Amino acid sequence: MTSFVIADCSIYLATFLPNETFVQQAEYLFTHWRRQTFELAAPILLRYEIASTARKNVFRNRISTQQGHNLIRTVLGRRIRWFSSGMLVRRAYELAGNHNLPTAYDAQYLAVAEYLGCEFWTADEKLVNSVSAQLPWVKWVGGGLPL
Repeated sequence: MTSFVIADCSIYLATFLPNETFVQQAEYLFTHWRRQTFELAAPILLRYEIASTARKNVFRNRISTQQGHNLIRTVLGRRIRWFSSGMLVRRAYELAGNHNLPTAYDAQYLAVAEYLGCEFWTADEKLVNSVSAQLPWVKWVGGGLPL
């Protein structure tokens, strides 16, 4: 049986973009997951978030155009099991409503993690605070990892 883990865009970006918060924590998580043979999973949304964030950072002169391409290639080159279905989109919408989230973007990750029965990791402390009482498998990267 495969054990899955989900990380949102913020975790992937922390390992690549300069001056990101939680660089050490994100690197620790990816190393830990690889050693424990976890399989990375994500909603298809992650692909678009990575591209959008790379472009935004190029536009703001935080990284070069080539670094933006490298970011996309690096993240999308990882072995990630991608998930996309109408059922998951509907569930994400329900989860966003149930937890009073303003949009359903973050809830896409929640829906996939719920479906797979795995942990979901994020650097979004506000999201974690909004849902963790009911969804204990939602984890904050700043929550005291053994670095």
